[in-house]
Amino acid sequence: MRLTILNQFFYPDHSATSQLMTDLAENLCEHGFEVTAVAARGRYNGGDTLPASEVHNGVRIERAWATGFGKKRLWGRLADYVTFYLSACWKLLTMPRQDVVMALTTPPLIGLIALLVGRLRGMRFVALMEDLYPDVAIALGALPAEGALARLLHWLTRQMLVHADRIIVLSDCMRARVLAITGPGAEERIDVIHNWADGQAITPLNSANRQPRYWPDLQDKFVVLFSGNLGLVNEFSTVLAAARQLRAHPDIVFVFSGEGAKAPDIRAFIQEHQLDNVRMMPYQPREALGRSLASADVLLITLADGLAGLSVPSKTYSSLATGRPLLFVGDHNSSVVDLIVKHDCGAAIASGDSEQLAAQLTAWAANKAALEPMGTAARALFERRFDRPHAVQGYLESLTTCLYGAESRPQRLRPLNSIDVEEPIS
Repeated sequence: MRLTILNQFFYPDHSATSQLMTDLAENLCEHGFEVTAVAARGRYNGGDTLPASEVHNGVRIERAWATGFGKKRLWGRLADYVTFYLSACWKLLTMPRQDVVMALTTPPLIGLIALLVGRLRGMRFVALMEDLYPDVAIALGALPAEGALARLLHWLTRQMLVHADRIIVLSDCMRARVLAITGPGAEERIDVIHNWADGQAITPLNSANRQPRYWPDLQDKFVVLFSGNLGLVNEFSTVLAAARQLRAHPDIVFVFSGEGAKAPDIRAFIQEHQLDNVRMMPYQPREALGRSLASADVLLITLADGLAGLSVPSKTYSSLATGRPLLFVGDHNSSVVDLIVKHDCGAAIASGDSEQLAAQLTAWAANKAALEPMGTAARALFERRFDRPHAVQGYLESLTTCLYGAESRPQRLRPLNSIDVEEPIS
C-alpha cells in the first residue's frame, strides 16, 4: 500500500502529532507500506527551516513551503495555516499518486484538501481526528458558537466526515461526537484507535534507580510534573491555585516542562505570587523524555472543561508507560478520568477544586509508599492496551479495510468498533 500522511508537522519536530505519526510511519514501513509524509518546512514553535525533502527510517518526507511564524501570535498561526493549505494541495496534486491519503487535524480542516485531491486522483481518504473543529475553538471561546463562520465550519467538517472512506477517532467519547455530526450510517466507517507511547523507550524506574533525579536540584522534593505543550486546551488555573496554597510546603514542587500559548500566563502567575515551588523548564529532548517523566513522583494531565471528546491528552499514554501515578485536573467527562478511576492508577480533580488538589498532593507527599501500587497499575494498563504495537495493529486493520474492503481485515486483529468487550475504555 502506498500511503500519504498529511500533517503540518513531522520528524524531527517535537510536537505530539509529529512524534506519533513518525512512530506510526516507521512501523508501517516495516510492514511493507510505502509511506510518504507531507508536512510544512517550519516547526511547531517556529525557528529553523527544515529541508524540502528527505528520507527518515524508510519514510519519504516531502515538506511543502509555508510561512513559519509558529504558535505565538494568532496572525502568524493563520498565515502558517493558509500557506500550508495551498502548498500542501499543490504537493498532493503533483507528487506520484498514492493509494490512500490520511489527514490529521493540524491545521484544522486540512482533511478537506486531502478529500478533494483524493477524489480527483482516485485515492482513498482517511480522516484521523486528533481534535474536532470548530468545536474546540468554540469551547475555548475563540469562536462564537452562533454566526456565519461557525455554521460554515460545521458544514465543512460534516462534508469531510460524511465523504471520508474511513474515520479514525481517539476514544469512544470522540466517536459519539463524530456520529452526532455525521448522523446514522457512519458507524461502520469509524474506528477507535487510541494514541500510544513506546513502551521500550519509556520504562518505569523503581524507587532506588529514580535517584539521582533527572533534575539534580530536585533530589529531595516531591515532584509534580507536567511535560509537553502548555496549550489552550489545558486547565492550569486550578493547578496554580493549589501551588499557591502549598507555598508553605517547600518539599512539593510543580514542574512545567515545555512551551505553548499558556506559558506566559504561568510565568506571570509565578512572578506575581513569588512562588518558589513552581519551576518552568524547556522541552526535553525525546531521547531523555523517558527518564524525565519517570523521575517525577506524579505526572499531571489537564483538560479544560467542555473539551471531553473534542481533544484527548496524548500525554496520558507516556504517563502510563512510566509506571507513575496520573493526576488529572479538568473536565470530568474525559476518558482519562474513566481510566484513572477504573484502574486505580492515580486521582482525578475537578476544575476549580484547588483545595482538594492541594490536600491530595499533601497526603501523597507524606506517604510516598501509597504511590507504588498506583504506578504498577498504570504500567500494567499501558502494556495491556496502549503500547505502540497495539496502535500499529489497529492502523494496519483500518487502512487495509479502507483500501480493500472489510473482507480483507486481518483475522489476527480484533474489530476496532468494539475495542474491548470485557474491558471497555472510553
